Amino acid sequence: MSYHLVSMDSRQWWFWWKRITTWTWNRLLALLPTVLAGFKSYSSRLREMAEIAGAEAGVLAISLIVNRQLHTLERSIWLVVVLSSIYAAIMLSGLQYERYLNSPTVISVDRDYRGWNGSLPAVTLCYYDHIDSFKANEYIQDVWNVSIIDEDYFYFMDFLYAVVNATASNYAELAKFAEDERFDQVDLYELIQRVDRPFEQVISSFDANFKVHVQMVMTERGSCYAINSPMSSVLSGKPIVYEEMEQPLSCQYGKQQCYIRMDLYESTGVLDVHSPYEVSATEANIVALHKSDEITASFKVLETVASKNLYELSVAQRKCVFNNEETSNLKIYSKSLCLARCRAVMALEMCNCVPFFYQFVEGPGCNPAGFECLLDFKWPIWALHICKCPSTCTEIEYTMQTVKKSSWGVKNNDEVASSETATSSFRWDLIPPKVRMRRDVVYSFEDLIVSFGGALAFFVGVSVLGLVEMGHVLFHNMLLDISTLIRWVYTQARRHRVIHREVAEASTSKHRPSQQRLSLADTAELPPFDYVN
Repeated sequence: MSYHLVSMDSRQWWFWWKRITTWTWNRLLALLPTVLAGFKSYSSRLREMAEIAGAEAGVLAISLIVNRQLHTLERSIWLVVVLSSIYAAIMLSGLQYERYLNSPTVISVDRDYRGWNGSLPAVTLCYYDHIDSFKANEYIQDVWNVSIIDEDYFYFMDFLYAVVNATASNYAELAKFAEDERFDQVDLYELIQRVDRPFEQVISSFDANFKVHVQMVMTERGSCYAINSPMSSVLSGKPIVYEEMEQPLSCQYGKQQCYIRMDLYESTGVLDVHSPYEVSATEANIVALHKSDEITASFKVLETVASKNLYELSVAQRKCVFNNEETSNLKIYSKSLCLARCRAVMALEMCNCVPFFYQFVEGPGCNPAGFECLLDFKWPIWALHICKCPSTCTEIEYTMQTVKKSSWGVKNNDEVASSETATSSFRWDLIPPKVRMRRDVVYSFEDLIVSFGGALAFFVGVSVLGLVEMGHVLFHNMLLDISTLIRWVYTQARRHRVIHREVAEASTSKHRPSQQRLSLADTAELPPFDYVN
């Protein structure tokens, strides 16, 4: 068998296309009266619902808009007024919501200073001479099997000094040992712990019953001692709970002479005075303490306290973080800790290692080759401009107001003091403040809700209860219309089934053979049967 493809010419296509379009157009024209009638009924129902909703909500303007007895121009004017009022209410509510998101807080001045309590400043003390010579000899002998009589002894000793004296801003001497592979596997932090010389300080304060906390920490200045600084315990990298941290020494301004005194023995160093809730990271209050120096410094304090209502806002809204909040991958937050971690993370991204100054940041430690890589990238100079961290909601800023320095002079050989005699001392005290800053919520969520209600009442003239009533009316009438539509569809479907069944029965009876059934009267007229035995 062969099949031939039948093709149609353009006239046949045009013929069928004209028939199809004509039939479609006729059907649409036939449905047009039904559509117009449905639209008219639907619009009438909408006007009825709007009139009922306006009456229930007490908004007369809605009833006037759908009132067909009024002139079209008057109804149009009312429509423009209602739409303009709704637009103004939405715009004003949007501005109020934007204010709640961006600036719901305020910083005010508090002057009721008579009952204030404040924390004394923390001090981070970094000694000049870190290395214990005996421990250094043992370390060189154990690790590299080099004694003092060997030729490379002083080379290894120079390496130890370069490690111990390295800081985040000055590590060029350590980078010089990058080419020596013998130092690649050395744990520099462990090295410092093994050769570091412990120091003793005598701490006294105005409160004889309070023991000022002193701990050895690793900072960006190297191995130092933190005094009255509970936040510095985070630098160790050990898990710490904020509520279990030791509290700094505090005093009541105006009623107590607030001071801490520290005496040093045969040692000198550099002091950094900072907030007890921050770590040593700035150069603002650096004091050099030499032998036979006796320094008394008075500090001016500017404190910022925070309202408990700030906890209800997000960090983006209040633009500050509380110390006990977890953010920036820090379990306990402070701005100086956040900035230090940022610098450590940048070093990790650039050179795949973390300098030993940041024990609280996870990652492989830098060896001398890693420090050479950091030196090539000029770290951390460029990191200082990139790292940005939010401030803490409670801040304490100390400014050195007065400093008094006196020197005892060098003693003669006959008057050499014993080891129990202090060679230098440092005393820091506070000037009682009369002003402090208070961070509080000026625009809360409750104020936002009230502003929404005020905008609706002023422009639209409706309250929340009116909106609920309007929604109830619309929802109720919508359910009624839906139920009516469902009943109508069900009735039409049932009617269609009945008609379809009748048509089917009629068609069946037409094709069935005719059978005449006799009635009882007809059978009575039949002749009787004859029975034959």
